[in-house]
Amino acid sequence: MNSKITSANSNRKVTVTSALPYVQGMPHLGNMAGSVLPAELYHRFLDIKGVRNEFICGGDVHGTPLELEALERGVNPRNIKDEQTRKVKEAYESLNVDFSIFSDTHSEHNKKQTHDMFEEIYCKGLINEKTQNMAYCHNDERFLPDRYIEGDCPHCGGLARGDQCDECGKLIEPKEIENPECQICGNNDIEFRETDHLFLDLTEYKEDLKEWIKQEKPVPESMEKQILHDLEEAEDRSITRDQDWGFQIPVERVNQRIEEENLNVEKLDEDKYEDKVLYVWFDAPIGYIGFTRELFNDSGEWRDYWNEKSEIIHSIGKDNAIFHAVIFPTMLLGASNEEMSYGLPDYEFIQQYLMWNDGAFSTSRNRGIFINEAAEYYRADYWRFYLARRLPTSEDTNFDWEDFEHEINGVLNNTVGNFVNRTLSLAEDWFDNKVPEPELEEKDEKALEKTENLLEEYDKEFEDKELKEALDTALEIARHGDKYLSKEQPWNHEERREETIYVAVQIINALSKAIYPFIPESSKSIADQLNTEIDVNEEKNELEGTVGALEPGHELGEREILFEKIDTSQHQEQLEDENMEQEDENSEEQVFNEDTVSFDDFMDMDIRTGQVEEVEEHPNADKLYKVQVNVGKATLQTCAGLKNHYTKEELKGKNVIVLANLEPTELRGEKSECMMLAAENEEGKVTMLTTEEEIDIGSEVN
Repeated sequence: MNSKITSANSNRKVTVTSALPYVQGMPHLGNMAGSVLPAELYHRFLDIKGVRNEFICGGDVHGTPLELEALERGVNPRNIKDEQTRKVKEAYESLNVDFSIFSDTHSEHNKKQTHDMFEEIYCKGLINEKTQNMAYCHNDERFLPDRYIEGDCPHCGGLARGDQCDECGKLIEPKEIENPECQICGNNDIEFRETDHLFLDLTEYKEDLKEWIKQEKPVPESMEKQILHDLEEAEDRSITRDQDWGFQIPVERVNQRIEEENLNVEKLDEDKYEDKVLYVWFDAPIGYIGFTRELFNDSGEWRDYWNEKSEIIHSIGKDNAIFHAVIFPTMLLGASNEEMSYGLPDYEFIQQYLMWNDGAFSTSRNRGIFINEAAEYYRADYWRFYLARRLPTSEDTNFDWEDFEHEINGVLNNTVGNFVNRTLSLAEDWFDNKVPEPELEEKDEKALEKTENLLEEYDKEFEDKELKEALDTALEIARHGDKYLSKEQPWNHEERREETIYVAVQIINALSKAIYPFIPESSKSIADQLNTEIDVNEEKNELEGTVGALEPGHELGEREILFEKIDTSQHQEQLEDENMEQEDENSEEQVFNEDTVSFDDFMDMDIRTGQVEEVEEHPNADKLYKVQVNVGKATLQTCAGLKNHYTKEELKGKNVIVLANLEPTELRGEKSECMMLAAENEEGKVTMLTTEEEIDIGSEVN
């Protein structure tokens, strides 16, 4: 067959990175889906294609949380960063994340790279000094950057840390924080004093970056408008802090270069900057390059993965978009010179959020499923498969236990597992566990050709960075094989057994390669049962020549059951009990209406009257209806958990109150883009909200 799968290019070198995880606390499934997994999937795809690539990651250790913990424990941050980085690395590796290197931002290689780039950027005149008003603690006699100061948010009354509120997410100035408290001593003897800091100029390369975004399309289409807006608004950003933990500013080497080259740049004041360090968001993205230098032992090969000829792929959450699409590219352009011209990212996977019970996963609040728990509950491949199916690529998605169980039992086990098991069982029974000698007919050739076409489609989708679509196509290979086997019914047509089993085995071989990025353990298990291997160590494209590769007479391996069905009820109840206990503990400390919303936030909600037009059973959830609601200007779809409270007949035609501008999400595979409002008492009785009198559909609720 004439394959259209793109061949491995020996000159192609790809750098794949994921956002650097903070090392405080255990990462959760939201972290996995939001940044690490997309990078990991693309890295393994490149491996299976024989493309040289490196998956670069490491712990972000220069943030204030680690220094605060060190202060609390009375130790140097260096004494705890290694242990915490190791725990985070091992957590991800328990889900079979295949890092080429997992370092940390305090490494010597990153220090060298950070100082190299700072020097080049400063000597080009792109870093300037400005005076800031910063919080100062009289008790500790020091400035309080970032999370060293906490208090009440002026907008919602929630917990404000440094320059952002944890509750409403709004950016705030530290001096706006109400009831501020120093996180070192716990006192509130705080005033705001002037202090000088260095700022990175974000205006110099605006036009270059605009052209890059518009021409090269390095970000998802859904994020391009936001990135261009962020770029347009960008002016300068502080890159230094008044603290001890971090990289010192390389004053001496910068001043020496200014003097030697007689540069028209003001020298740095050594006395002023001896007690300041570079800000974590300056050295953290540089860590990608520093870790690559470490991977190659600082040999010149690292440059091949960061120059203009390399392909650079980032995977980040939407909250990090401005740093990776505006600030870091500015730094790369500013640090480029005749010796090293850095390449800009070719593509950035920018993920939305994986939600937990309609709220965000949170390490600080102990909310959600954490990776160490996940690895104890079920096999890594189960989590990888489910998260890949529910990647929040263009909108937030929700983790749901019933949905998880359905995907593992109904899709992974029934679609992939059953097809592989019954085919190889028949080969064992009928052909002494060998690939039979066929006399292929036209329909057999067409079945093989369709498999080849699906592999080509899969290859294109991965190269186009469409990860969920590539997984769907991999599953379609299994469905195609299962349909072929069922249609041919070799158990009823003995004369067709050789052809049918031969074709089915070839399809399984293609399937084993296609599912490798998503469920690598299971992929290798299938390969073992076929008595082949998944070879990702050589520059060989495993997707080419797969269909028909197992010749007649090839002896198959030992058959084993791929997957087992799961029952999530035990873990679901356990986590719900833990969350309820946590909520009870929190509620003891709360008073009525402590968590408030601003008037502006309320006015942003589009609440209007609606009427239920259609009610259907949700195809993948026993407790949900799929409901079509007329809100005047449009008919919107919602997935509502009302089956225990209303019949379909009771809901259809009912006038309801609707939140019409809810951010769209998916519930068990179906779109949900609005919310019907209801009241629920302590006994669990639910009543839909409606109007006292008839009013036009689509009327606004004020």
